[in-house]
Amino acid sequence: MKGSILDFSIQTNTGIISGDDQNRYNFTGAEWRGQRPPARGDRVDFDVDNAGSAIQIFTALGHSNPVQNISNQLDKLSDQNKAEEQFNMIDWFVKCLKNYATFTGRARRKEYWYFVLVQFIILIVAQIIDAILGTEFVFYAIVALALFIPSLAAAVRRLHDTGRSGWWSLIALIPLIGAILLIIWLASDTKQENNQWGQPAK
Repeated sequence: MKGSILDFSIQTNTGIISGDDQNRYNFTGAEWRGQRPPARGDRVDFDVDNAGSAIQIFTALGHSNPVQNISNQLDKLSDQNKAEEQFNMIDWFVKCLKNYATFTGRARRKEYWYFVLVQFIILIVAQIIDAILGTEFVFYAIVALALFIPSLAAAVRRLHDTGRSGWWSLIALIPLIGAILLIIWLASDTKQENNQWGQPAK
């Protein structure tokens, strides 16, 4: 039978598969036959035992998910399963990348500003590469375009965390004053009460 992995927890070594027959099947890591740990969205082939659990789970042949492949590469850079108190700036940056176009929810100050810091460093490196290779702004433009959506999404989530709508990010279009006001809001502390975008970012 074929299906897709809905969830897998490294801590409990258990997961859930959504079968193509519209049923859900629990499984344990002991039944996983892949070369890397299972991840959400993986297409799999599996059998079902008498108890209704998935067994003998293999990665489906001929299936390549580009988004999942990128996510797997990011997982090699950062362990997102550890507590956020242990996150370094790369972990925060990867968290924003994995939430590439997520405009819902909230983002604490650390998440947003560490993302901005790493983005700034990457853009400087891209400019240096352009200068060395004499490619004008080619690498810089590619990096800037690639990081535009996650940067915007992180800013919207940060505004949500301060109790403001993401649409307030458009205030930056007002020369000087708008940008200054937006930076102040993005640097504001978390609003501790729940709001329409969820619980306070921890």
